[in-house]
Amino acid sequence: MQATHTTGSRYEAQKEGKSDSELDEMWWKQAGELVANYYKQREEVEKDVEGLKKFFRSQKDMPGKTKADIVKQIWKELPKHMDTPVAPLDEEMLVDLAKEPAVIEGEFKHSWGTAEKLYKSEVRWDSDSYGVDHSDQRAEAIDSFGNRYLLGVFENKADAEKAFDSWNKEYEQAGKDVKENLKNWAKQQEAELAEEQDSVDRIRKALEEARR
Repeated sequence: MQATHTTGSRYEAQKEGKSDSELDEMWWKQAGELVANYYKQREEVEKDVEGLKKFFRSQKDMPGKTKADIVKQIWKELPKHMDTPVAPLDEEMLVDLAKEPAVIEGEFKHSWGTAEKLYKSEVRWDSDSYGVDHSDQRAEAIDSFGNRYLLGVFENKADAEKAFDSWNKEYEQAGKDVKENLKNWAKQQEAELAEEQDSVDRIRKALEEARR
């Protein structure tokens, strides 16, 4: 949008009889504003990213604690930050939350929120072959019909490749199974057609004998 505006401004300036030096000065000014805005936005995004990583990295492990314990602790602190009384906790809800651990196994400081870099393995098919790309943040596969499969998000390339290899093995086996099923179906159809032809031949023979 800014680039279009810059071009339009230059055109309008030409119509107003601006000199080449004045046009160049306008162009450099607007180009500088574009670059400055780009870096400003990039820094804001990076700041948000760092804030999220800091938040997830601050997670504390709580062995033996449940989500009910966490809620009770939050409710205990709430009155310090509110002007109105805090409603009592629902006992049935606490019973349900007491069945769930405060930190789910495998999710403590999960890499999705704390890692500096994550990887994906992506599969693209054409008519003859497929390729694998390990340069991004997810593990996904795209079959020959364009269907996309998200296999997972990983901290390293080895895990992304492992996920793809496992998926690809199942995909190739499924293709073989389909071919085998089609082959068996074709044989069955041929057998049924042959049986029908035998019946037709017997009827024709009976009709010919009846005419004699």
